Amino acid sequence: MKSRWYFPLWLKILVAALSVQILVLFALGYASVSLVNQALLQQNETRLNELRPLLNANIASALFQRDLAGIRTLFKHIQRNEGIRYLRLVDESGKLIATIGTPIASTHSYMQMPTNMPNAIHNTLLIKIDDLVVGTLYFDLATDVAQRTRQQLIWRGFLIATIATVIAFVLLLLLSLRLTRRLEKLTHASEQLAAGNLYVELFDHSRDEVGKLNTTFNQMSSSLRQRIGDLHAMQISQQQGLRHAQAEQTRLNALLSAMNLGILFVDNDGKIVYYNPAFTEIWRLTPAASLIGQMANLVMSTANVTLQDPVTFAEYLHQRHGSESSLLEIEMLDGRVVTHSIRTILADDAQIIGALWIFEDITNERQTAQKLIYMAERDALTGLYNRRSFESALQRAFQEHTRHPQTGALLFIDLDGFKYVNDAFGHHTGDEVLSRIATVMTAQLRTSEALYRLGGDEFAVLLTNIDLAGAQTLASRLTSVVAQIPFQFNEAAIRITTSIGIALYPEHALDDEALVARADAAMYQAKQAGKNSWRVYQAEADSSQRQVLAMHWHQRIDLALQLNLFVIYLQGIYKMDERTPCHYEVLIRLQEKIDAPPILPEQFIPIAERSGQILAIDRWVLKQSIMTLATHADLPALAVNLSARSLDDTSLIQYIAEQVDYHQIDSARLMIEITETAALSDLQDAQRTILSLRLMGCSVSLDDFGTGFASFAYLKYLDADILKIDGLFIRTLHEEPDNRIFIQAIVDVAHGLGKQTIAECVETADTYAVLKELGVDMVQGYYLHKPAPLV
Repeated sequence: MKSRWYFPLWLKILVAALSVQILVLFALGYASVSLVNQALLQQNETRLNELRPLLNANIASALFQRDLAGIRTLFKHIQRNEGIRYLRLVDESGKLIATIGTPIASTHSYMQMPTNMPNAIHNTLLIKIDDLVVGTLYFDLATDVAQRTRQQLIWRGFLIATIATVIAFVLLLLLSLRLTRRLEKLTHASEQLAAGNLYVELFDHSRDEVGKLNTTFNQMSSSLRQRIGDLHAMQISQQQGLRHAQAEQTRLNALLSAMNLGILFVDNDGKIVYYNPAFTEIWRLTPAASLIGQMANLVMSTANVTLQDPVTFAEYLHQRHGSESSLLEIEMLDGRVVTHSIRTILADDAQIIGALWIFEDITNERQTAQKLIYMAERDALTGLYNRRSFESALQRAFQEHTRHPQTGALLFIDLDGFKYVNDAFGHHTGDEVLSRIATVMTAQLRTSEALYRLGGDEFAVLLTNIDLAGAQTLASRLTSVVAQIPFQFNEAAIRITTSIGIALYPEHALDDEALVARADAAMYQAKQAGKNSWRVYQAEADSSQRQVLAMHWHQRIDLALQLNLFVIYLQGIYKMDERTPCHYEVLIRLQEKIDAPPILPEQFIPIAERSGQILAIDRWVLKQSIMTLATHADLPALAVNLSARSLDDTSLIQYIAEQVDYHQIDSARLMIEITETAALSDLQDAQRTILSLRLMGCSVSLDDFGTGFASFAYLKYLDADILKIDGLFIRTLHEEPDNRIFIQAIVDVAHGLGKQTIAECVETADTYAVLKELGVDMVQGYYLHKPAPLV
């Protein structure tokens, strides 16, 4: 509510300033009068202090002499010249001696003087002669002169204050009017600015507060112009951004339309916001029909496709609506397989605004994966299951036997005279023979039975839940049908026969490795019986020294693994011109008796490789080597040999990684040696193993390199770090000068590929000197270091 009375700012300033001035002048006047009174009274006091000694000196002698005439004359002189109007003198007894004048009214002593100037100052003076009081003088000092002086000062001060007030009034009036006029200009400019005139400007640039206010107003006006300009530019930029976003959306729609993935955006209510053509293609929807705004669940439930399990899919969609989901595979009756996943869509404030449904037709990928699985499990030539599949099936059979005891049999099949066909007619003919025989034998099996190709001309049939008679019947049928196959090569008719060994479980063996060994032994019994026949394993009929020795060693190896009878020996490998090993090769020995010499690996490793026990031996050596590295931090790297069977073991790399991590050693201190023969026998597995080992940080050596000189062509596929030249070239280096050529070639090729070389079996100083001359990087052999256990 506005006030009834309006007072201009200049009037308020004027009244306030004058009021303050008047109050200040009044206070100053009051203080000035008080100071004048005090000054005048102080002046009178000073005068009294000067008169008292004179009066005492003049009156004391006259009083003592009782010279009354002299006293009256003195009083008249004092009254006339000193401004004292009244004097009265009494002696020591109080008797009046002399008096002149009359007392002045309103007189009082100095100490009792009021604020206003008194008319007179009453004083009492003791008349003394040498400290002897002889009388008392009473006198009044008139203040009329001081009063006149005080009155003049007061009127003069009032006049000056009045003049100052008038001058201040005029000046304040002018200043307030000037100030208010400047403020009125600022007000008018502000009104113009509020009305939209952004170019209004004040030209008052004085340095006072109003000037600063005007400057601030100008800055504000300029800032507003800048901001309005920025907003306008931002608006233009936003319009351009909108056009750019629309173009991006167009490109995004084109990208999503070109994708093979079915894309579906749904809101929080499950309604379709966007979909691309791939979605309609996957669900066989009509492209012309618009799905925007429809419920996604309803659209897919009415699509022109039939799911193998529509109920489960509908429940899945209901449970996963609007939430993250793992990958779901949807199988359709037309043979297609589609994956489905859901991803939530979050706004900038982390609020869920919908979901992205992704569909992908993985039918081709699934078929490719099945083909890869087929290739991994099958023999590329015959299409039969391969050795890896056979070993897995054999392990499963014994695991099932452990849970549910039953009898089973293994038929170990070997083709008679197949080597002759290969040598006489070539490998291509041999491949045709293998393929045809595989087809014929497969036709003799039931659907629950499988024929495996173990490699070369060896096959196997694993029979579960069968007795000896059933196994014998099948073996007879197989030998018969194979022998009846007519083969015609270069107009020569040839018959291929088979030798089949039968071993039963659990009658002949309690584990898979023993069963293979028994069936292999039975197969050799069939060959010794004249081939083209089958034999059931009989221990007493296995008179072959090789088979007896194999069985014996099989048990000894098992016992050595159980009782930890194996020991590792180390043989140093040296760089040229150095006498400290740069690393050691780990060699294995069997120490069955403390007082007996250790058994060399040549006596049991071949048997272990054939029986499959080499896998356990490889892992034992790896573990012992890693433990040795962990307990001997100053020991250089150790090189461990891996067998060909271990290259097929897909879990070996994981085992090595776990052991390295558990014992906390630097993987660079572990080196792996793989024989050239093993690497070339399965190049793909060798590549995988070498790559995995190098990624882990281990170095890899190709052992016995050079035995197959054509293997140079495979070096670019085998990314080994070191080539270990086969000892065959080293031992006969002096007897066969051509070995120099081979060694030099190996060294040159290795260095050209960035690899190093090791020469093993160095036993003499002459051999060492020749190898140094040929540029071999490292050497190993009895000349430098004999294998010995780690002390």
